[in-house]
Amino acid sequence: MFGKAHVAEAFRWSTQSEVELAAILAAGFGMAGPALLGAAVGQFSLGLAASIGAMAVDGAGMGRKAQLTALAEAFVPAAFAVIAATFIAGHGWLSDAIIVMLAGAAAIIGGFNRLLAMAGIRFVVFLIIAAHATKGGDRGLGLLVPIALGALWTSILGLTLSALVRAHRHLAADTDSAPPIGASTTRDFARWKLSLASLSGWNYPLRLTLCLAVAAVLQSLWPEHHLYWIALTIALLCQRQIEAFPVRTTQRAIGTAFGIAAASLLLSFKPPALGLALGIGVLAGLRPLLKARNYLAYSAVMTPLVMLIVDAGAPLEAGILIDRFVATLIGAALTIFANLIFVKILTRPT
Repeated sequence: MFGKAHVAEAFRWSTQSEVELAAILAAGFGMAGPALLGAAVGQFSLGLAASIGAMAVDGAGMGRKAQLTALAEAFVPAAFAVIAATFIAGHGWLSDAIIVMLAGAAAIIGGFNRLLAMAGIRFVVFLIIAAHATKGGDRGLGLLVPIALGALWTSILGLTLSALVRAHRHLAADTDSAPPIGASTTRDFARWKLSLASLSGWNYPLRLTLCLAVAAVLQSLWPEHHLYWIALTIALLCQRQIEAFPVRTTQRAIGTAFGIAAASLLLSFKPPALGLALGIGVLAGLRPLLKARNYLAYSAVMTPLVMLIVDAGAPLEAGILIDRFVATLIGAALTIFANLIFVKILTRPT
């Protein structure tokens, strides 16, 4: 897909998936609540840390019957990522090397089944976010509690709102039986083992780790710039199903540009902490809707949202915003370049 069709698909507004109002409210209040509380008591950075935990689970299981299971599936990989980041961040090139290795391991394990694939992506994304946010050491350990509390708060909020929706609609209790775990696991293991016997089964871990390694080198060469965003872009754009020039990459680049413009406009008013917390709530509330409708619009919202949370409320100057945009373009270019190389290798006649 290229040219007009490619651009049209990038801006296409999907209406296939329904988005519950409960999911929007849980996402918005889930992330705004901790930030507002932190701003009110003069501990804005801790409130933003709790918002990271809220972001890890918001929307998980909304509209699904097995909601507790969905929340666990969302929180567990994010929690492991935060714990890992706490102990490995702040050690220079060694931290970067460990992050690349952990990302590669997560990508390999994720080939086992869809559940682990989704968990692996979530783990890598939150590992990169948490490694930058915690900076390791005592500060990282001190952020573990608010992150966990933020996830707990949003989980309870989501469960409560979802229960109210079900009660209002008089939905029946969940009586579906799960498929036999043993047979499914055996089948997944046999398929996973077979896939690792060929290069095609390794193409995603190789693309991801190679791109992240380049991102780490660039960050070490220019530490004064905020180039960790390259790694975050790669983690979000590098997909298991390989495509030379995916629409998602175009959406991410354009959405980030819009997001940076929105962030610049927001910060030009120099809002106080309470104002930023309210802004976080609005942006977070839009996430579930835009994620189901258009990834470009979703990226435009996520860019200022992640900036505000990860940088712990520090002023985002014009240079930082430019760094984010350039880093996004570099991350997208690395992902496309790796895709092109592996498409050529995998389709080469034997």
